[in-house]
Amino acid sequence: MKDFSAMPVASGVTFLNARADRFKTSLLVLQIALPLRLGEGRQTAANALLPYLLHRSCARFPTPRAMERRLNDLYGARLSAAVSKLGETHLLTLQATAIDDRFALGGETITCGLLELLLELLLAPNLHGEAFAADAVELEKRLMLERLESEIGSKRTYVARRIEALMCSNEAYGLHPFGEAENIAALTPRDLADAWRGMLKNSVMQFTLVSTSDGKDAFAALQARFASMDRTPSALQTQFIPTAAEQKYVREEQTLEQAKLMLGFRAGMRDAWDHADAARVMLDLFGGGPYSKLFLNVREKMSLCYYCRATLHRYKGIVIVASGVDSAKAEEAQTAILAQLEDIKNGAFEQADLDTSIRSLCDAIRSAGDTPEGLAGWYDSAVVTQDYATPEEYCARFSAVTRGEVIAAANGMTLDTIYLLDAKKEVDA
Repeated sequence: MKDFSAMPVASGVTFLNARADRFKTSLLVLQIALPLRLGEGRQTAANALLPYLLHRSCARFPTPRAMERRLNDLYGARLSAAVSKLGETHLLTLQATAIDDRFALGGETITCGLLELLLELLLAPNLHGEAFAADAVELEKRLMLERLESEIGSKRTYVARRIEALMCSNEAYGLHPFGEAENIAALTPRDLADAWRGMLKNSVMQFTLVSTSDGKDAFAALQARFASMDRTPSALQTQFIPTAAEQKYVREEQTLEQAKLMLGFRAGMRDAWDHADAARVMLDLFGGGPYSKLFLNVREKMSLCYYCRATLHRYKGIVIVASGVDSAKAEEAQTAILAQLEDIKNGAFEQADLDTSIRSLCDAIRSAGDTPEGLAGWYDSAVVTQDYATPEEYCARFSAVTRGEVIAAANGMTLDTIYLLDAKKEVDA
């Protein structure tokens, strides 16, 4: 993308300006990155609650009515919060959206107002003395526990989290980004205040602005606010295990109509850049779109699953194959999935198949610029990687992947964990 710049603001703080005139809205995203660590369950839970707590109010706008008035002044701006993980990094997100400056009356700069509000939420929260308000903390704890509970109802989400926990039980990647229920329930208002202070001092931050603005005023405002802050950003690292040491099998039961079969592989990667492009292309050929081996053969020809898809978790170096199956066909489906991978390892595919996967990947990543959220999301990982490659640059890299590299990437995969969430059997009374 031509109108893109990444500028250092302060220690561990970067400003990304993605200038675009094809959207009617401006988007400002703050990514806050902290290490995920084993044995720090309460800290993980406290960090996870922070963005949700911070986006509700601040010292300047301490009540829902005051916050609503400020958002209305910004032409109906919207705030949201989210929590995720990237490798073994905890990502806390605050996001603000409003109409673009060119649609404001009287030459107002809405983007500057959005940034000012986001900085108020981040740097001057609604503290009561040395802690957050107890009722606000209790509300966010309840909502987070409800999010955890809702994942059990969403079986695809549940099994995705479950295989990560099983496969990486002794690695920080196995931690749930929301934290565990017992740690969430035990949090106090002081815990959240301490987590906020620690986050300000130790996190890595990235502000991404998508608008028609040249970003100069936003950059100057960020420099002014962070210039005097005492910060010691934490190192963000992820443990990569290239090869599975042993193969694990776990079967669990729940009341459900369709069993879920999950296969977790180590991808042979030693870091996030180790043959990552070849792995992406190989996995699209293996289990990407409706042209892939898993879709054409395991789903369509053999009718062994309702869906079957392979996903590379590049920033951890693992691959998850997710499928929905009939319980009676789970073992047969597993055998068929592994057989398709063996075909790729043995070079049993045509150059035309490879070309289709490369075109599909390029089409998908080019679409990242179709919305402000997609464009900002393209650079989410840069808070950890400082990789600012554009979609077109990625397309060029995918197009350069050779048949031999795809075969080598497939041969680097080793099966680590098989997880079957099976349907409970009916018991006669």
